[in-house]
Amino acid sequence: MESIASVQLRPHVGTRTIGKKLCLVNQKSREIWLCGGISPRIWERLKEGQSIPRINEELSAKYSVPVERVAGDVNTFLEQLWQRRIVDLPGREQITDEQRAEMLTEEAHNKNGRLYQEAVAANTLFRVWLDLLIPCNLRCRHCYLDFSEKDIVPFPEVCSHMDQLAEHGCPELVLTGGEIFLRKDLLDIVAYAESKGFLFDLYTNANFIDKKKADQLAKHVITTVQISIYGTTAPIHEAVTKKAGTFEKSITAAKLLIERGIPVRLEYHIQKDNFDDAFKFPEFATAMGASYTFDSKLVPNRNGDTELLQYGVTVQQQAEIYKAGLMKREAKFVCTAAVSKARISAHGDIFPCELINTAVVGNLKQHTLKEIWDSKWRTSLREKILSYKPNRCGGCNHVSDCEPCAAMRGFYLHEQHMEDPVSEACMLTTASLLAQGKELEENSPFRSFTGEPSCVSTILAQTQVPGRRASLPILRGV
Repeated sequence: MESIASVQLRPHVGTRTIGKKLCLVNQKSREIWLCGGISPRIWERLKEGQSIPRINEELSAKYSVPVERVAGDVNTFLEQLWQRRIVDLPGREQITDEQRAEMLTEEAHNKNGRLYQEAVAANTLFRVWLDLLIPCNLRCRHCYLDFSEKDIVPFPEVCSHMDQLAEHGCPELVLTGGEIFLRKDLLDIVAYAESKGFLFDLYTNANFIDKKKADQLAKHVITTVQISIYGTTAPIHEAVTKKAGTFEKSITAAKLLIERGIPVRLEYHIQKDNFDDAFKFPEFATAMGASYTFDSKLVPNRNGDTELLQYGVTVQQQAEIYKAGLMKREAKFVCTAAVSKARISAHGDIFPCELINTAVVGNLKQHTLKEIWDSKWRTSLREKILSYKPNRCGGCNHVSDCEPCAAMRGFYLHEQHMEDPVSEACMLTTASLLAQGKELEENSPFRSFTGEPSCVSTILAQTQVPGRRASLPILRGV
């Protein structure tokens, strides 16, 4: 291996620490790499502008190791950084980024699961949803936001949240709301997220993205713009958004962004009455040049209302979704709530994940992120979430097949949440078993509901559990 005498650090590379490992965020390639050993010290010296020979001498003296051996380790690290397109090396200008990517012997760590595993082990957030505001121009029928509230997070507060997340070690951020493009300072927020070295997504209905806005966004390194779509035609889409013209605005915006090289992901939320249309969506999105994803999960409104659950797909529909491969259950799902994922509300509340809105880890208006994440309450809440099993689970033989998600199991939804006969998790598990052609056990919560089209809300409506409609005070800690 040739001796490397100097390097040039590339721009758009964020730096984090997860556990004891250096975490490098390549915003351009949308890749995250974890590096162990003495790499944190080498990177720190490179950022300070120290020469390679000086770094070798310093490390040799610090660890009492021959300088030749240190130079070999530093060389290896720099070669890895070069292949990962994080640094440039003199004399290799003719080698393209594509060629360098082909030299890699492993997938980026945010794509092969290693980032996820390391973050959970280190109790470090690796992905956070940051609500920038509550207001929205739409009133989608299934939305969980309480629009009686009008909070818009002040810009300095948004920046403070990002500062603390970066210091904590979090590399991925989702800017969401409400409708984020209602904010006049959104581009300033985008620029700040970019400057802090995040891989960050924008979640939007895209109704306010025109040519001018698309041009402005193209000046930034945005990981993905995710646009909510509910149908391949205006009538289907607008039955959900409840506002005419929204389909054309969203699709036009998606095309404008794609034309400017900004990655677009269309998210299709499958509901009972757009179910058939969902099977046309992959071809629809691909023809446009967008990636796509599906979701069918519903959670109650933050004001405690569960009426929106009526739009959920039936067990039979979810089974067909699994059969067709539109959605897949994670084979080795590990709950990351209150450990490596979270959502920060417009009030500063930190929810344990993007789905649980019935418990709060802490509030950033009252405590720092470090104080909250180091608190005994966070550890206690994490244990409550992991161990959450309503009473119905004790008599079910499908527990080992069950969707291991406390939010989907109905975590702390109302006074009698432990007594509910079924949950979204029961529905997803039953659908998965049906999709695989497996028989349901006699004690399966959904066994008696699979003959007729049924979803969780209709089943709960047929049973009498005192207190179901009563909304509990949110679980709070520090």
